[in-house]
Amino acid sequence: MRKAILFLFLAVPAFTGCASLTIRAVDYSWSFESVFTADSSGYVRAEPKTIAFDARELFRAETNDPAGAAGAVVRMIRDSDGYYFITSAGFKHVYIFTWSRAELSLKKRVLIAEQGMTKPYFNRRPLGIELVANGQTYLLNRKGIIPGDKK
Repeated sequence: MRKAILFLFLAVPAFTGCASLTIRAVDYSWSFESVFTADSSGYVRAEPKTIAFDARELFRAETNDPAGAAGAVVRMIRDSDGYYFITSAGFKHVYIFTWSRAELSLKKRVLIAEQGMTKPYFNRRPLGIELVANGQTYLLNRKGIIPGDKK
């Protein structure tokens, strides 16, 4: 009985050290967009390695041609909430993804230009992600274009 009480007495402080730890007010944003060139099989990776993924599914969703990913430039940025914004020249849309273990899941597809975008690029701004394409500027968040912020 004494051994059991002694064990509990010693174990309680040890288990309290295993309590979950939460760090709040984390800013997941990237200061600059990442620009990737897909390899011949459509795979993009950053150096130093921050993310790597197969862009063919993205091109399949946008153009119905996964082979179009080969050699394409893919632009990506991450906002403060951890959402990824991805597009490429010629795309009509910006794709907004959430992350989970070993995958990106589409949250929203935002139509930007029916004719496709030329020279799109992203910037991080205090209120969201800025997209510049076709001479227009758009402010985006995880829900899409922030109303009234298209210039």
